Amino acid sequence: MPGFVGYVLEDPVRAVRLEAGRVLASVPEALMDAGQRARLRAALAEYRAAQRMDADRAEAHLRLGTLYMQQQQLARAEGEFERAREIDPRFIPAYVNLADLRRMQGRDADGEAVLREALEIAPGDGDVRHALGLLLVRRKRLSEALRELERAAALRPELPRYSYVLAVALHSAGDGQRALRVLRDARTRHPADREIRAFLAELEQGR
Repeated sequence: MPGFVGYVLEDPVRAVRLEAGRVLASVPEALMDAGQRARLRAALAEYRAAQRMDADRAEAHLRLGTLYMQQQQLARAEGEFERAREIDPRFIPAYVNLADLRRMQGRDADGEAVLREALEIAPGDGDVRHALGLLLVRRKRLSEALRELERAAALRPELPRYSYVLAVALHSAGDGQRALRVLRDARTRHPADREIRAFLAELEQGR
């Protein structure tokens, strides 16, 4: 770990220390020396304590759950996401993150149930639609996946990644013409996006 990283873990500004701990949480301790491990553990303890100060808020439990996911502490992450849903049953990020946890556990069927529960609450949430689309791709239900990915891209046109993923899925399904249309529309909105430009160039050259 570069010396600069160890330095930011001891930054006098608390917000900097907390962010550094959060970002570095997934770094294997084997890559650190004893001093760096101690500083990271201290920063993470401070981060967890800061979230517990807001234990009555779903957002705090979401942040803790995300931290535990980074550290592969999946049972603890699950508990935090479930607690977030208990506090605020309409807090959609808790559902999306819980479904992603199910993916990591090899439990996509359960993850699908979580996302469909979220859609009952917020049918117009593009992030849920996108997550469900990716899940359905993994479950090899491509026609259903395409519908969800298309809805997600339409609901969140400001996110170039959603259009890119839709185009990839369309191309994989053998619908190159629709993939081209999606990419051209997305290029108009996001002319600097490298993924969209590169994939569009590839498809146009292959015509």
